[in-house]
Parts: sequence; structure tokens; C-alpha cells
Amino acid sequence: MYKLWTRNFSILTIGSLISAFGSAAAGVAFGILIYQRTGSPLALALFTIANIVPRVITGFLAGPFVDRHSRRKIIYTLDFVSAVFFTGISLLLFTGYFDVFVFTLIAVTFGIFDTIYQLAFMSMFPEVIEKGQHSRAYSLSSLIWPVSAAVMAPVAAFMIENYEFGVAILMAFNAATFLVAALMETTIRLEEILNKKSIKGFQFIEDLKEGFRYYKVEKGILGIGILFAAFSFVYMAHDLLRMPYFIRSEIYTLQDFSFLITAGSVGRIIGGFIHYLFKYPPKKRYIIAISVYLTVELFSATMLYMPYFVMITLSFLVGLLSVTSYNIRMTATQLYIPAHMRGRINSTQGLLWNIGAILGALIIGFIAEYTTYDYRLIMLLSASLSIVAIFLIPIRMKSEFVKIYNADI
Repeated sequence: MYKLWTRNFSILTIGSLISAFGSAAAGVAFGILIYQRTGSPLALALFTIANIVPRVITGFLAGPFVDRHSRRKIIYTLDFVSAVFFTGISLLLFTGYFDVFVFTLIAVTFGIFDTIYQLAFMSMFPEVIEKGQHSRAYSLSSLIWPVSAAVMAPVAAFMIENYEFGVAILMAFNAATFLVAALMETTIRLEEILNKKSIKGFQFIEDLKEGFRYYKVEKGILGIGILFAAFSFVYMAHDLLRMPYFIRSEIYTLQDFSFLITAGSVGRIIGGFIHYLFKYPPKKRYIIAISVYLTVELFSATMLYMPYFVMITLSFLVGLLSVTSYNIRMTATQLYIPAHMRGRINSTQGLLWNIGAILGALIIGFIAEYTTYDYRLIMLLSASLSIVAIFLIPIRMKSEFVKIYNADI
């Protein structure tokens, strides 16, 4: 009888949850700090792009490295480095210092750290899960970020609104959570499945070529990458403009924005528990995924036009349904992709998604900065891209997606 809560799975999951609490607080704090100090949606967009661009380059280059080196060591080493990094940021903020260029460089640096970490984590995570437990494991994994966001978004908003050095305190807290997670992760014991092909000449180039050749055969995996690049464009538009909309509003406050985040996170938490307790029939996963994609895009695009209690309800439902999308996609793809190639394939998937996010931040940032369009209208119009993508990719490529999504896991 296989069980889910093995020693390695427990350590990795609990350690990730602890560090996610700090990351959620820091993520909210950074965005608010930049927008409050500059008052510019374009400055916020450029800051966001500065965090994403190194992810594109690093993810592309790091894939072959992650496939050949211990993912466990990469994970805990980067958590130790991040603990030191955010301690330094906290001390800097306690002095009252702020410079957009310096904080943009900070975003670049952390983007590099986090990209390598996420590649290593995604590639190792399936290996700490026992046979038959992957759906439940990814359901729990999908809870990590929403639980931390649900708790920390209101806390971060409260700290920033009520304490002079609220952002600095949140960065110190983030550093502490990285340290605790790193200490836990050093105790993981795992026989990892790595790429052990002998290195000949420019093996890095050969490793990359092997990854790209995989896409020629597995067009469904490529389709998933392109689809989520379109989603990333739209998600970036929403993430970029939603918080400024609340700050500029004469009706709402920053705390109201934080409760919207919490509602979405609570939805994800409940959705995660549903997936943990119940397993969708394999033959229904494709049609469920398509239905969820369309519903989430429509709800997200129209949310801010609604009365506040409806906004909260829609945010909750988007969170609930997004977990379904995540669980089906991650469970299917991470088992479908060969273990020794996960680093390269995940890195190129990340490359596509990050390109979508960069274009979204840049285009939407310029539109918001230099036009007088209502932020809600910009978000609504951007959603047309993702809705068109759903019809052109997973619906048009049904057979390729069914092969992946409906596999009996």
C-alpha cells in the first residue's frame, strides 16, 4: 500500500509552505511599494518585467543544468542564499532608502534565483511522490500558495498601511522563512533520476537540442506551453492593473484589495481539498479543463465591473476553478514528460509563459500609462486573447490534449 505523507514529501511540502508565507508577504509588499512611491502603472510594469526577463534567460539556460545536478542541493542552497538576500533588503529598507533602479536590480536578481529554484522543485517533486498518489500530491501542492496568500495579503496590507517600516519588517520575515525551509530541506534523502549521458564537446547544446526535438514529437506539450503563454499575457494585465484600480478608487481601499486576494486564495484552498479527497474520472479531465479555462477567463475579465460582494464571490470561484486547471495540467504533464528531461521541458515551457507575461506587462503598462481608458476595460479587452487561444489550441488540437490530460494516472 503506497502512502502520500512519506518523510521526503512531508519535508518538501511543509518547507515550501513555510517559505511561501514569506514570499506571499514580500510579493504584495514589493508591488505596493513601487506603485505608492511612483504612482505609475508603467513603472510597476517595468519593475515586473525586470523580474521576468531574467527568468526567460535563466530558465532557458538552467534546464540542462538542473537535469544533470542534484535538484535537492539546488533547492536548499538557493533557499539559504535567499535568506541572506532578503535580510540585506530588509536592512536597506529600515534605513528609509528607496531607489527605483536599485529595487529593479533586486527584482532581476531574485528572478534568477527563483527561476532555478522552481525548475529544480518541479523536476524533483514527482520523485518524492509514491505510485498512485500524484493527483493528491499536486492537490496539496496547489494549496501552498493560496494558503500563504490568504493569510499574508491582509497582513501585508495592514503592515504597510499602519507601520512606517512595514515593508522592511515583511522582508525580514521573508528571510526567516527561507532560512527555516532551507534547514528542513537539507534533511531530504533521495536517489534522484538525473541525465547521466556522457558529456561530449558542447553537451549543453546537445541537451537543449534533445529538449526541442521532444516538442516535434509531443505537439500537445508544445500546445500547452503556447496556451499558457496567452494566459500569462492576460494574467499579467489583471495583476498589473487590479491593485492600482483599488488604490485610485474613491470607493475602495488597499484593504479591500487584500480581501479580494484572500477570497481567491480561499477558493484555491477549498478546491485543493476537493482534489485531495476526490479524483476526477480520467476520461473527463479534458472537457473539465476546457470548461474551467473558459469560465475562469470570463469571470476574471468582468469581475471589477461587479458590486464588491460579487467581486469577492467571483474571485473565490476563480480560485476554486483555477486549482482544477492546475491539478489536471501538472499531474498529467509532469508524469507524461520523461524524468530525465523534465528540467529542459519545464524550462522551455517557462520560457513561453514568461514571454507572454513580459509582453502583457509591457503592452498593458504602456496602454494604462498613456491612455485614459478605464483599467477595467483594458483588462476586459485583454481577455479576448486568452479566449481566442482556447479555441485555437486545446479545442482545435483535441486529440493531442486528450492524450495527455485523459491519461490514466
